[in-house]
Amino acid sequence: MSFLGISKSFSNKEWVGPSEQLLQQALVYSKRLSIPQISAYQLIKNKVNEGDYLEYIKPKIKNLMPSPKIFLDMEKGSLRLLKAIEKKETIAIFADYDVDGTVSAALISLWLRNFCIKPTIYIPDRETEGYGPNIKAMNKLALNHSLIICVDCGTDTEDAIRGATERGVDVIVIDHHRSDTFSRSAYAVINPNRFDEKNIFGYLCAAGVVFIFLVEMNSIMPKNSSSNINLLSYLNLVSLATIADVVPLIGLNRAFVKQGLKIFQNRLCLKMFGTHFNLLQNFNEETVAFQVAPRLNASGRIDSAFLTYQFLTAKDPHTIEKCINEMETANKERKALEKIILSNAVEQISNYESQKPYILVKAKGWHKGVIGIIASRLKDLYGGLCVVITIDGDVGHGSIRSTEKIDLTAILQELKYHDVLISGGGHKQAAGFSLLIDKLGEFDEVIRKHVSVPTSVESSSALLEIDGMIDIEGVNSDFIDHLNLLGPYGSQVPQPIIVIPNCQLAFVREIGDGHLLCKLKKENGTLDAICFNAKKMGLDIPLSKPNQILHIAGNLLKNEWQGVIKPQMRIIDIAKI
Repeated sequence: MSFLGISKSFSNKEWVGPSEQLLQQALVYSKRLSIPQISAYQLIKNKVNEGDYLEYIKPKIKNLMPSPKIFLDMEKGSLRLLKAIEKKETIAIFADYDVDGTVSAALISLWLRNFCIKPTIYIPDRETEGYGPNIKAMNKLALNHSLIICVDCGTDTEDAIRGATERGVDVIVIDHHRSDTFSRSAYAVINPNRFDEKNIFGYLCAAGVVFIFLVEMNSIMPKNSSSNINLLSYLNLVSLATIADVVPLIGLNRAFVKQGLKIFQNRLCLKMFGTHFNLLQNFNEETVAFQVAPRLNASGRIDSAFLTYQFLTAKDPHTIEKCINEMETANKERKALEKIILSNAVEQISNYESQKPYILVKAKGWHKGVIGIIASRLKDLYGGLCVVITIDGDVGHGSIRSTEKIDLTAILQELKYHDVLISGGGHKQAAGFSLLIDKLGEFDEVIRKHVSVPTSVESSSALLEIDGMIDIEGVNSDFIDHLNLLGPYGSQVPQPIIVIPNCQLAFVREIGDGHLLCKLKKENGTLDAICFNAKKMGLDIPLSKPNQILHIAGNLLKNEWQGVIKPQMRIIDIAKI
């Protein structure tokens, strides 16, 4: 049944809310725990038992941390690194070019500093080398190193790893990507998503797996050699990678992020970053996701991800400030490219003759580093599964994004089985690949088998799940604090969407590039609100007319401006009464 009878909002969504049964259960929870009913509903929604409430809002790493030895090859890999440290071997780290990869490399590098070891860091060029270990790079590293550690990549990379091992080099892989195989040439493959793992901790990002690996390293190091290494001080970096990689914020990840954010600015580079962009007072999962991570990812998309690694491991302020400025330059270039390519993609889609089971856009010369973002934007705009391909000669490099109902890892496995792809890998809802352009027909056949619901090129018609309703007078700091206790919010734990019914728009003013600042008014009070990218969301027209009475759906948060903290709604959708 539609929430408030809204079957079609201004963004063409049907609003659906909790069932009466769940609302009654939430009411019981709220009375027993002395929390708002909406907060109680979040516990039920996230399958948290009433008795686990305190543990949920204050997750402790020691209670959620597994024994590292439960992971296959953990003992073997850690003992090999111990040997390398004791014998002062030359060590190289091959890392992926995103934040998870660079953080993973930084974690191991920072830990090795305690033993006066400076590993060689190799991060491939996205444009010329692509994802994961390649034969040329691994052979080069094999010339001067006896141990190579691949982080956030390498699980199913056999040829490149075998090339290194044939030269007498051991390779340890620490990864989290799903694969139906893994490198048999590697000395150790530590990956909770190995097909032969129990997959209990498959939700971890690579940096999370690296952290557990370092816990094991600390435990096996000779007495007193690691006694001064405080691994908890690394949690700010682990939380950064966990948020940036959009892995589910459940279980151990909740604790990583919750504890990591508390000490986020304890690391000089992150503190200086916060100062530079005026974020120091507001380091939370949202600012990290939308302010920090994109800037750190930009260098890997546009230039070299080594810049991000350098930023994360730098000690002196001058180097850090230089890195921040260069990353921001790359980020501005990324935004400009994204704007152009997104416009071209939307134009292609507008020429579709009818509904398609999925969206595919392609063109020559689109920047490889941006197509993943474009695929995400298109998924947000149109829903369903979206594919973006940039063509280079007879090869296409692509990114896919999907909804929770479509498992991209299964699709990629089938594409690989039928020899459609040159390479491919990723997560359930985000993946990348390359293929010969003349294989696009076969690619299409496989995708269509997995996609049954047509994607509209005219709208993003879908359901909007409403978590509750509140009047303006009930929106205060205490209420928002209750909601925030249930964070961090992110993948699989979305921020509650709350409706304020029968609101009057007191005023509307455009700020920035297409954002609208509003004030909501009722007889019992007012509430500041903001609608980001209002035009893209189809909300600019209904918000352009003050004094209208509307139902407003969005997230509730605290906004700080010039030292004053006030409640604010971030508008997600609007509906007529």
